[in-house]
Amino acid sequence: MSRSTRWWLLAAAAAVVALRVAGLNWGLPALYNSDEPHFVGLAVSFGGGSLRPVYFKYPTLWPYLLFFVYGLYFAAWSGLGLLHTAADFAGLFAWHAANFYLIGRVLSALIGLAAVLALAKAEGQLRPRGAPWAALLLAFCPMLNEVSHAARPDCLMVFFVCCAWLFILRIYRDGGRRWHWLGGLCLGLAMSSQYTAVFVCAAAALAHLLCPARPPRRRLFEGMLAVGVGFLGGSPFIALDFPNFWASMRDLFDLAALEPWSRLDNFRRLLGNAWSFAGVWSLAGPALIIGAVRLLSRDRGLAWIYIGTAALYAAALGSNPDGSGSRYLLGAFPGLALLAAEGLDWLGQAAPGPWPRTAVVAAALVPGLAAGAAFDRQALLPDTRRQATRWIEAHVPPGSAVLLDLPHAGPDLPMTKAQALELFARTSAAGSARSRFYRALADYHPGGGWRIYRVKRSARDMRSSPRHVGLAQADAATLDVEGGLAGALAAGVEFVVISDYGATPERAPQLAGFFSELERRGQAAASFAPEPGRSVGPRLTIYRLGKKQPGI
Repeated sequence: MSRSTRWWLLAAAAAVVALRVAGLNWGLPALYNSDEPHFVGLAVSFGGGSLRPVYFKYPTLWPYLLFFVYGLYFAAWSGLGLLHTAADFAGLFAWHAANFYLIGRVLSALIGLAAVLALAKAEGQLRPRGAPWAALLLAFCPMLNEVSHAARPDCLMVFFVCCAWLFILRIYRDGGRRWHWLGGLCLGLAMSSQYTAVFVCAAAALAHLLCPARPPRRRLFEGMLAVGVGFLGGSPFIALDFPNFWASMRDLFDLAALEPWSRLDNFRRLLGNAWSFAGVWSLAGPALIIGAVRLLSRDRGLAWIYIGTAALYAAALGSNPDGSGSRYLLGAFPGLALLAAEGLDWLGQAAPGPWPRTAVVAAALVPGLAAGAAFDRQALLPDTRRQATRWIEAHVPPGSAVLLDLPHAGPDLPMTKAQALELFARTSAAGSARSRFYRALADYHPGGGWRIYRVKRSARDMRSSPRHVGLAQADAATLDVEGGLAGALAAGVEFVVISDYGATPERAPQLAGFFSELERRGQAAASFAPEPGRSVGPRLTIYRLGKKQPGI
């Protein structure tokens, strides 16, 4: 590798680190990512004495990892228990949770960077002296940058998938038993991070079947056994509490029946996500075709490993109404990057001089870099939800009843101590693990707050699994407003906050009467809308019900 190439790689590494660090604390101390509270809350709940999850929408390796890191955080924060107690730690989470989320995001970002290094190691087996094209494409992948800014399991899954590819390529080269076991364990751990990693198992199976060395068939079975060991090792309660796991899976399958959807549209979006995995207009898209054509003529077995895995991903995700989301395809991105690298390597070698080669690099990487920088910039802008929070703090008397949508869709407001005690009593009687959180809210309450209610939403308009929605709403103070404002007025609601990130007449037609009556009988007291380039977030409108409050 030439000195100039090393400098280019160092510059690329610095850019990738900068992308991951910028905006890492976006939204905090408020919680604007709708998925993060599930994982962070679950990880903290394990401190209550049980590692058994209530629901299996996701496997548990990531919450277990977070739980371990939070244990280290507690040890340092509490002086090994000499300065603060475990109850104090619960109070810290209840009222100052920002550090818990930031720790998860930092961990996610670091693991995402480790995934890039693992893919570079895997790619080095194919082109020991070539540029690490696949690793660079993954490093600048806009979706990987986005999930690196959230305390979610996506980066952990990508890391284990990249490690698996290191061993899958060795399975294909010599069929060694060791690679079958190591590859299988990595795939199992990837599945224990995100279920969608299961489709990468096709790569391991194809590598075995297409290996020129013709390894014994029993090694394939050993590799699949290793997958099971890794999967259950990271999510043991899937086996220990299988009825609950299976009920959760059926709940996820029920999502597909909530409303009509088009498989054709799903496949179109999936193809678009695959083509633009390294950024819209990136040269990586055409390089996928070039790489496939070159490999089919030079190394047909390897070509079919890449193509077969991507095809299985497309077929499986295309059959799910939410499968077209780009992040669900993340497990396929390392394989796509390896395939596109074959095409980019040929284009780089075919370029007649340094400037054309630089143009190839720029065309492949700059679109992803630009998309990542745009995401980071958005994360650093003021948010309308914070603006609405400040308005309520200034204009709505503490103790007033406020009706909000989902937590991530509107202002971040603390509840009163009285309401926290009521919810503690209710959830404790129901045997819910959420009761410990409400107790910590009450025990360490600083005073003030508002009486917070949430609009009861249907699984259909939330595009979420029915059982999961029911469990979440059972532990919260929700109001059924399908009949209009009567339910809200009966509960003493004085202010209603509407968000276009939450329920709308179009998204939730069963609430059309509520919205209509709110427009007629409520008074719009304030509104907040994002301004391009100046602020981000949802469009929020705050309505006042009843008598006008002083100063409004």
